[in-house]
Order: sequence, then C-alpha cells, then structure tokens
Amino acid sequence: MTLDSSNEVVAILYDIENAPFEMLNYTLGKARRYQPCRTIVVSDWEARPEQKRWEKLMRRPGFTFRQISRTYHGKNSLDSAIYDSAKLLYDEGVRRFFIITTDSDFVRIAEYLNSDTPSYIIGVGTKQASETLRNAYDEFMVYPPEEKEKKPARKQKAVKDEVKQEKKTAKAAKETTATKTAKTVKETKAAKTAKMEKAVKTAKNAKVTKAEDNAALSEGNLTVKLPRTLRESLQERQAAEGVSMDELVTYLLMRGMARWVED
Repeated sequence: MTLDSSNEVVAILYDIENAPFEMLNYTLGKARRYQPCRTIVVSDWEARPEQKRWEKLMRRPGFTFRQISRTYHGKNSLDSAIYDSAKLLYDEGVRRFFIITTDSDFVRIAEYLNSDTPSYIIGVGTKQASETLRNAYDEFMVYPPEEKEKKPARKQKAVKDEVKQEKKTAKAAKETTATKTAKTVKETKAAKTAKMEKAVKTAKNAKVTKAEDNAALSEGNLTVKLPRTLRESLQERQAAEGVSMDELVTYLLMRGMARWVED
C-alpha cells in the first residue's frame, strides 16, 4: 500500500505494544505545531481491537490513520512492520517524524531516517527511556510531562513584600529630595533677603554718619581721620593711661602747643 506523503507531511510512528493510548493522544496535540500540513499516524490498530477508543480517535480531523500489516508474527514483528513503514515514508520524501516508544530497538529506525538526507525526529517516551534512545532523536519528550515546581507561597509573599518595600523606599527618597530642594530654595531666598537688608542698613548707617559729621562741623567741632597705625597707637596709649580718647587727644594737643610756645 502506498501512503500519501511529501515533505509537507508529518509522520507519527506509534509503538502500540509499548505505549499507552494517552501517550498517543499527547503526541497528537504536540504534532499540531507543524500544521497546516498532513499528518499520518502509522501503527497496528488491529492488534488492540479491545480498545474501542481507536474508532473515535481515527475520526479526529486533521490526521490520517494507517493500519500496517506484519509480515510475520513474533516478539519483534511490530518493530519490523513500523521499520518498513518508516522506510517507505522516508523514500517518498517525508522528513519529519514522531516516534512514540520507550523501546531502544527503535534506535535503528532513527538511524535509517538519517541515513541519506537527515530527518527531524521527535521521540516521545517515558522517563525510563535509555540515553541511547534519547540521543538518537533531535528532541525527546517525556510522558507524562513533568510538572514545573511551584514556588512556595511564602517565597512569593516575600518577593511581593520586597517589591512593596522597594516602592516605599523609592517614594520616601523622592519626597526627601523634594523636601531638600524646597529647603534649599527657601534658604537661598532668606540669604538674599538678609543680604539686601544688610545693604540697606549699611547705606542707612553711612547716611547717619555723614549727617553726624555735618552736624559736628556746623557746631565748630573738627573731625579728623587718622591713619590706621596712629589710631592703633592712640588706642594703646588710651588703654595704658586709663583715660578717654577725648582727654588723651586734648592732652597731646596742649603739650604740643606748649612746646611750640617754648620754641
């Protein structure tokens, strides 16, 4: 019998004697990754007539189910029949295969499917499958699929709390920065205000001093600006004598006048 096949066909070789019905159903779901294309499922369905589910399964849309004939009966008769079907599909151009079994004897089928032009082969088997069988495929899927370990609820809560704390810290940092900025602006404004007040006060004092000097001149008083060194000497003499500056200056002026009269 000639099977309809081409390079747009996916072939599923099912070892019905070593793989349960559920494993086939699982593989059919995985085979949909290659659709739209034709998928041919090959096995000896007549060997398991007690499983009435085959009839329902074979009406599944998108798949073609083919019955294979065993050339002889015995322990490896199914292996040989599947090998012959795989060879026929390969010779007709099929290059994508699923092989459902945990039997290491199927390694020779995988080797043949890569003998000339390499095929892409996905193996489906239990976790007891040997490394030799696994390595013969491009991919190997374990059935039943192993569930991913769930994170403990406590760990999830810890992660959630950590994220919450990070958000809280970021918010506090933002508020602190805003507060510091406002404080800096306020201090700068206060410094400018103080500087202006000082300038106004200095100008006012200068004005008052000038007014006092003018008043002193109008009253006949003499105001003299002394050099810094002379002023410091007078201040030291004032401290030593224990007199006021007016008394000291008056004394020095009188003494100077007396010497001038004597001369």
